[in-house]
Amino acid sequence: MSQHRSQVLRAYRELLGLVRRLPEGQRASALAEARQAMRQHAAEPAEDRQQELFKQLVAKVSFLRVVTPRLPGEVSSIGTGHYVMRDGKLVEGAGRSAGARVADGTISMDEARQRHQQLLQRQHFGREPPPYNPASF
Repeated sequence: MSQHRSQVLRAYRELLGLVRRLPEGQRASALAEARQAMRQHAAEPAEDRQQELFKQLVAKVSFLRVVTPRLPGEVSSIGTGHYVMRDGKLVEGAGRSAGARVADGTISMDEARQRHQQLLQRQHFGREPPPYNPASF
């Protein structure tokens, strides 16, 4: 139950943040509606009804995320995240991490070219990529 409460509060905080980015004319009514709905359903005893209300809250947050402008570096706090492959395992994190790079001397230039060639073959579904021709651009 406490985990559900923390998920609801996290979603509610995100909802309030998104509502504050709405145009001035819509902001007051949307904020009042969100607060009233949370207060009205705060003591809901039925577990299935709580789940249904949480789904509605997440849907509202998702809709507002679409219609409001995104701030630079903004990360959603519910249901989404960044997942990357590291050493063959899917882990939560950011794709822009310090990895194997030529610039910092972690790998050699030959290893970097080999990795680049592997990525090109992957991009072309295992086939040999066409030769690079700068005149075609």
